[in-house]
Amino acid sequence: MIPRTIAKQGRSEINRRMIESKDTSINVGCGHEVVPGYWNVDVRRVDGIDFAADVRRLPLASGSVRTARAGSLLEHFDDPSVPLAELHRVLADDGSLIVRVPALGTNAAHLDPTHRFLADLVQWREIISGYFERVRVGSVGVRYRGSPLLVAIQRVLITMLGFHDFGQCWVFKASHKRKTPERRFKPWWNAASSIEKREASSLIEK
Repeated sequence: MIPRTIAKQGRSEINRRMIESKDTSINVGCGHEVVPGYWNVDVRRVDGIDFAADVRRLPLASGSVRTARAGSLLEHFDDPSVPLAELHRVLADDGSLIVRVPALGTNAAHLDPTHRFLADLVQWREIISGYFERVRVGSVGVRYRGSPLLVAIQRVLITMLGFHDFGQCWVFKASHKRKTPERRFKPWWNAASSIEKREASSLIEK
């Protein structure tokens, strides 16, 4: 990797270096999954990153990024709409986003105690579609791994019929970003909690 670490530099320096390098692809929340040819970004100062930043407040100009990768990232937020909105901001109009999330009900989803938001395939696609007009779905691995025969059947269902529900992780490739993003995920439990509080207050007043 080219020695270009600028973790201690400010916003203007980061943007200048990206423009000069002509590399306009970022790998956010990369952890130790450093991808060659990308600016590797993580909130933690781990080995191999190019600069440290919070994905909710990236030190990048609007529309300056051609491709963004977010692997094993969105599930760590209570509301994935927050980092998605920031990725939408920094992406160019013709830019693309690649997202990987653990499939609901799998080891990848439930063994990590830091995961905050887990959803099914339909919900994830709906959330991402609020920011991009085109969203393609793919998957990595298989859900059930106890039997070689069952693994083989799942691979056939995934590759031949596109049944990505059987994947261990889902991969979304999004493009054609919307001019006006739409937040399609609205936590219903927050609304329910507010109603309960109002009802409780009404009972106390009586």
